[in-house]
Amino acid sequence: MTTEYKNFQPTRCNVCFRDCPNKPTTGKLKFCAKCKLMKYCSKEHQKIDAPVHEEFCSAVHSVLQKSGSDHILSCADRYLGKPLAYACAEPIDLIDLMTRINCASMLLAKVLDRPLYYHEQQMISFPVLCNVCLEFRPGKLTLCQDCHQIAYCSEEHRLNDRDKHSKWCDGLRINFFYDGGPVSMPKNVYPNIRFDDGDALRKPIPKDTFELASAMLLKDIQNPDTEPGHELAQQIEELKLAGMFSHVGTILYVLHKVSLLEAVGTELNIFLLGAEKEHQLFNIITQAAFFAYLPNLRHLRLCFIGPNVETVPKSVGHFAGNRKVEIETYRYLYHKLPRWAKLPTPHLAIAFNCGFNEFTDSPDRTWDKTICKILTIPNVPLAFTSYTLREATDDVCVVEMAVKRNEHTSGELVYVVRNAVNPFRQPIPLRNPNLDDVNHVLYHENGYLAVCLMQIG
Repeated sequence: MTTEYKNFQPTRCNVCFRDCPNKPTTGKLKFCAKCKLMKYCSKEHQKIDAPVHEEFCSAVHSVLQKSGSDHILSCADRYLGKPLAYACAEPIDLIDLMTRINCASMLLAKVLDRPLYYHEQQMISFPVLCNVCLEFRPGKLTLCQDCHQIAYCSEEHRLNDRDKHSKWCDGLRINFFYDGGPVSMPKNVYPNIRFDDGDALRKPIPKDTFELASAMLLKDIQNPDTEPGHELAQQIEELKLAGMFSHVGTILYVLHKVSLLEAVGTELNIFLLGAEKEHQLFNIITQAAFFAYLPNLRHLRLCFIGPNVETVPKSVGHFAGNRKVEIETYRYLYHKLPRWAKLPTPHLAIAFNCGFNEFTDSPDRTWDKTICKILTIPNVPLAFTSYTLREATDDVCVVEMAVKRNEHTSGELVYVVRNAVNPFRQPIPLRNPNLDDVNHVLYHENGYLAVCLMQIG
């Protein structure tokens, strides 16, 4: 059964948060007695949530009873040949913890005879444990009063972890209170979209998503990392507004890095590879940013290509000065596009949050074929973003190996940008399920950027 949870968190009453995200209940909450993975403020709200939670809860309870375990992560003891207490040695064995999480996820999926839903996986991926010793008994745990996500079994352990946790606490707090709701657009934005003509009036590209959002929305959108002090609700709204421009800003930034920003004439063709629902992020305001920073541009063609792309009818948006944006979707792998799809030669191909590394074990290695095909177009940049530095490094390796394996490769693969922090990353922080990646407790969509091309001649 699917849910209507808003940014599900196992450490709060999600029924309260769904009804009133500005004031989630974080006071006296009790774990579900059966699964011990999810909290509620009252029996009434637990009953309201029962149709959603009951199936998963019963599966966890059944596993606990059959294994004689008192926590779902202890169910892996017999497979690992050691009890959960072994993982409680200081420092925590994060590889062991990740193995337990993966075992629990696979076991529950088998019991349920289906993949875990997102909120169910969240409960397994981020169990409420002491951040120092992995103590899991609810009666011994107290949550951080700022972020409400990290738990400690004692004051001593909280103080021991203070320096490490302080690096992430503010981001975890935003992640906890982020409601995942729609953006509240400032008033009177649409009538004020104006563009300058000619190279003499070309604007310098903004330095990040906040500056781009401020320029396009005619509103001062501040980065809480550099301009602290705003109320939390205002911070979250400004993060949402800035996040609208992550994809467009990344494209403008890439065009700048490959010296195309100044060279773009009246037409610009961009292929978005591995697309799914990204077309929804290119609305009238974000599309307008292209014309604001590319004054000679008159015709922008955005081609969203991927086997899971949300197919929508071709659309054409018109702007002042005879400017237009065409949006087209193609539900195919790029290297398997049918002949009738007569696409123009791209000026840029980009894969957002590409996940190249996730498909290296696939027998078809579909990304390899797409990467090689796009790089056969001389001097056309291929840009791709990744969540974390670890993933970015792996994604770059996938591209390099794909090129080496391709017998028809000609030219030299050159990186203009390699594994760099993307100044136009999505600013909403997300929790990293790879708990062993201690450098990225939180990550950002479009967090890291790489840009390469096949240089010929």
